Amino acid sequence: MKKINLFLGIALTALLVISCGSSKETAQAPQTQPASVPCPNCTATSTQFKYLAQGVADSEYDIQTVRTLTEENARAGLQAMIETAVKRSVDQFTQQHRDGENVKTIAKNTVQSLNIINAKIKGTPVTCWDARPSTMTPGKISVYVCVEYNAEDIYNTVVETMSADTELKIDFKQEQYKDDFYRALEEYSNTK
Repeated sequence: MKKINLFLGIALTALLVISCGSSKETAQAPQTQPASVPCPNCTATSTQFKYLAQGVADSEYDIQTVRTLTEENARAGLQAMIETAVKRSVDQFTQQHRDGENVKTIAKNTVQSLNIINAKIKGTPVTCWDARPSTMTPGKISVYVCVEYNAEDIYNTVVETMSADTELKIDFKQEQYKDDFYRALEEYSNTK
């Protein structure tokens, strides 16, 4: 028994000496590695809406469940982003080109357009996902999910809805709206 205790004592002393020596080396020559970003291409642009959501899993067994929930959150975030940009573009168009005429009809068509877009967002595929140890919560796993939606499809949906409305009794000025739409998207993507 004394030999075992002596052996354990020597082993612990050696371990302490080795660990102290390695920490001094680390302190003298720190090595920095660039932190990799999950889904690095998940940034909204003026032509593509992209939304990155994050969830936290307790263990590796929970990753798929958390991924599913994070996908739902990403789509909800994408939906809110698109709604804000569409409402902004329609408001700009209405203020500049309609002088307050048929505001209720335009608002109704905006809601109808957003309902169509929101239905499409529910089926938006995940373009990137990642799971890695959490830096904020030790022992947990961060799950990242990116979804995206093409701005051109959003523009076409709004234009088709506005152009088809007979209550407006005007030719929907598609080119003028296109300028307002992409200007609003550019402004929105710059604020994010």
